[in-house]
Amino acid sequence: MLIKAIKSKIITPKDNLAKVIQNSLKSPLKNGDILVVTSKVVAVTQGRISHIATQKDFDKLVKAEADQIIGHEAVTLTVKNGICIPWAGIDRSNIPKGQAILWPKEPFKAAQTLLTQLKKKYKLQKLGVLITDSHCVPLRRGVSGIALGYAGFHGVNDLRGTQDLYGNKLKVTQQNMADMLAAAAHAVMGEGSERTPFVLVQDAPVRFTTKKINPKEPIMPWDECIYKPLYKTKINGT
Repeated sequence: MLIKAIKSKIITPKDNLAKVIQNSLKSPLKNGDILVVTSKVVAVTQGRISHIATQKDFDKLVKAEADQIIGHEAVTLTVKNGICIPWAGIDRSNIPKGQAILWPKEPFKAAQTLLTQLKKKYKLQKLGVLITDSHCVPLRRGVSGIALGYAGFHGVNDLRGTQDLYGNKLKVTQQNMADMLAAAAHAVMGEGSERTPFVLVQDAPVRFTTKKINPKEPIMPWDECIYKPLYKTKINGT
């Protein structure tokens, strides 16, 4: 699998994201490629920017954006789109002071729209688009990547019922391919001033599809989550 970060100009709300991608690519997309796009540039081109003057303004914004607030200590831990995430995914980095970028609206729909535009432009049958953001894992230092939305490929491989190396039947194993690709992309995308909001992934071991992806595909219901004992309250909407 080949992973390559793609530099871009600074993206503004006036930009057409598909055209920025086309101008940033040094060579055309090919069948079997997956284009990873950071959620921040998707949100910016959707106009998902808010002005905040004080911490109180930020707290109000988090409350308005979160589907559920499940804790408030060092950070405000929330659930947004079925994902546990600090501050409802709102980000104040890589944006002028006094502003905040929200998560993209309907990220699976945004990925599908971008996929349709790029497949038409490059006349492709098999292509994937993956929208990602940074994410923290409990009891692990630092951030990795997580998939917020994707299109053109199945994000989860269900291995339940298959056999392992010694013939044992797998009972719970599922591979979250979308999250694994998001983490790999973030390794080259960076978190600071790199200005590489796109990543090209080639030869990824995924199953491409022309069907629209159900946004619930990667979501684990609260009652089935192995981390359920850590939560002080039931997680709604999963």
